[in-house]
Amino acid sequence: MVKKDQIDYDVVIVGGGMVGGSLALALSRSELRVAVIEAKPFSEKQAEGAGKRAIALSWGSRCILQQLNLWGALIESAMPIEHIHVSDKGHFGKTRLSAKSQSVGALGYVVEAAQIEKIVSEELTTNHVENICPAKLIGYQRKHDGVELTTQVDDKEKRLRCRILVGADGGMSQVRSKGSFDLFEHAYGQHAITGLLRVESEAQDIAYERFTADGPIAMLPHFDNLYSLVWTMPSSLSEDVIKLSDEEFTARLQGKFGYWLGELKLVGNRQRFPLSLSHVKESASDRVVLIGNAAHQLHPVAGQGFNLGLRDAVALADVLMTSQEGVGEEGLLQKYNEQRKTDQALITGFTDNIVKLFSNDNAALSLLRNSGLLVLDKVPMFKKQFALQTMGLGTRLARLKVG
Repeated sequence: MVKKDQIDYDVVIVGGGMVGGSLALALSRSELRVAVIEAKPFSEKQAEGAGKRAIALSWGSRCILQQLNLWGALIESAMPIEHIHVSDKGHFGKTRLSAKSQSVGALGYVVEAAQIEKIVSEELTTNHVENICPAKLIGYQRKHDGVELTTQVDDKEKRLRCRILVGADGGMSQVRSKGSFDLFEHAYGQHAITGLLRVESEAQDIAYERFTADGPIAMLPHFDNLYSLVWTMPSSLSEDVIKLSDEEFTARLQGKFGYWLGELKLVGNRQRFPLSLSHVKESASDRVVLIGNAAHQLHPVAGQGFNLGLRDAVALADVLMTSQEGVGEEGLLQKYNEQRKTDQALITGFTDNIVKLFSNDNAALSLLRNSGLLVLDKVPMFKKQFALQTMGLGTRLARLKVG
């Protein structure tokens, strides 16, 4: 048997962003020795501007962040969603949800990714977690009693050993690519254009999902009378739309979205990125586990990506912290696989089916989806189940002992 002091850490997490950092914070309240390998300091990531994107937090994610003692620092920068309005342009189907009818304070919240990353980063510096940054993973080998990692830190090669390796390093995960994970990938042939819009309406608590023949338009409430836009369309069309002047772009959007929020005015720059679905068949095997976008990357149509990853993080923390024989226990990660299988498959399938059903103008599918929206709006039982799924409460949330 290898002596305990030959193992550097119980858990090494590659990727210290929103999902990986949340896992590290959950584990920091335990006796486990935890390290986070992160390629870039938060200040550098913030300067790149990627953190400006809006994150739709479900009510269930708020509950998780409360358990992690993060919600108090986030609440001032979180815009509550009290109503959700779903419609299909040019057709009769509509569905409306309200927080009041579901007996919750909000159906969800909108927060900039940078705000979540900032608070997670600050908390990590004050907790019982070793931050190895800037550093990158070069490779790893599974051993009978752990995982041996080769990393690059300050231009020097460094070897580490851990009992469990976690890949929380995003859609281009190095942990996944260097391991034996079967990855399913499907390109939707779509791009999303994002940006901020000033709106005429004073209603700042309604999130809109407007389906069109080209693809869905999501409008999420932001601060200061602004709305965050995610506009999905075929890739070829997006090449032309992104080149439009601000006035032409806004006019085109107004024609597709309508006047639910009054007149729209673009604020700041637009961004464009490709959309695809990817997920692994098994997210954990032989001492290595993937969470968040490393395990499943979804279309943004339902705003479920980060919420699903956060549930991965707390479920894994719960399994690791409640193991009776320690994190080296045989079959431990298989237990995690079994716990997460239903939620991951349900959300992945739900998101994929929405894209396929609502991103076309087929007459038969149009009748089907609009009838479905109408039934959803009028039948309380169906609406309740849909609301629970939207709020991230469709499956049991892990209860963490995190102080």
